[in-house]
Amino acid sequence: MSTPPPSDDGLAARDLDRHLINRAGILVDSRTLDELPATRLSGTSPVLLATGTPVPTGVPAPLLRLLMRAGSMAIPCALIAERLGPQLTGMLITQRIPNVWSASVSAAEQRERGANAYRAAAHALGLSVDTCLVITTDPAPPAAKASGARRVLLSRTGVLSTYATAITGLNEYEHALAQLIALGHTYESAAEELGCSIPKASNTMFRLMRRHGRSDRTRTIADLITTGLLDTTELRAELPDKLPDLPPRVLKVLTLLATHEVRTVARLAGISQDTIGSVITRAVTAIGARSRTHAVVTVLLLSRSDLAESDGGR
Repeated sequence: MSTPPPSDDGLAARDLDRHLINRAGILVDSRTLDELPATRLSGTSPVLLATGTPVPTGVPAPLLRLLMRAGSMAIPCALIAERLGPQLTGMLITQRIPNVWSASVSAAEQRERGANAYRAAAHALGLSVDTCLVITTDPAPPAAKASGARRVLLSRTGVLSTYATAITGLNEYEHALAQLIALGHTYESAAEELGCSIPKASNTMFRLMRRHGRSDRTRTIADLITTGLLDTTELRAELPDKLPDLPPRVLKVLTLLATHEVRTVARLAGISQDTIGSVITRAVTAIGARSRTHAVVTVLLLSRSDLAESDGGR
C-alpha cells in the first residue's frame, strides 16, 4: 500500500491541533483572509471563508484548515477588521461557517477608545486574551504583540509560522493590576480588588518595573499607556472630563514625572531636591488625585485632549 504524498504546504491535522491545545478561542486579523490565494479556494473571492461557500478545490491553505479544525472542535473565533461595515457584519451573522465566527470587532474603533483590538476581541468571546490563539499578518502588527496573547501565529498567504519574538503584552492579571495602580490604588486595595495577596500584587508590579527598565511605578504605568500595552478606556471613564486649572509649574512637574526620576524632575523644573517632595504632594492634591501615579496618568490622558480643544478654538 502506497503512502499518500504530503501536502505541499505542510501542517497535518496533528500539527494544527498542537496550536489549538489549551486555546479557548482564536483571534484572527481579517487581513490574513485578504491575503489568501484564490487558487486555494473554490471561488475567486478571498473572503470565501467568511461567506461559507462550499468546499475549496484541492488542499486548502493551513490557515483555512486551522479554522475549519477549530470549528469542528467548537473553538470560537473572533475576527478583527480595521472597520466593520454592514457587508462584513452581515456575512458574519448570516453566512458564517457554523461554530467558527462568534464575534467581530473594529480595530479602528478600539484604537479610538484607547483599547487593544485583540484584547477586545477576546472579551467579546467572553475569554481572557492569554487563553486565545492570535493569527495575524507577517509581520505582526504592534497591537497583536501588545495584546497579552501567549501564542501568536503569523500568516503569509495562508501559510502559518510561529511568532519567534518574545511577546511583550500584559496578561490579564498584570493588566488588571496596572489599571488599578494607574487609578491610585495601593498594593493593599489592589490586592483586595483582585482577590490576591499583597505580596503577589507588589511582586507583579516589581516585575513590570524591571521588564520596562524603570525604578518606580509612575514611569512604568506611563510607559504602559504610551506604548499601548495598557487599555485606557476604563481609565478615561474614571477620570474627570478635563484637567482643572493648574499653575504652569504644577503641570510641568506632573508631566516630567511620566518620563523622569524625581531628582531629574527637580533639576528640570528648577526646584531644590529638598523641596521637590512637598511640591509633588501639593501637585497631587491640586489635581485631586489619590496618588502621584494617578495624578500623572490624569495629566497624560487629559492634557492632550485639552490641547487639542484649545488648538481647535484658535
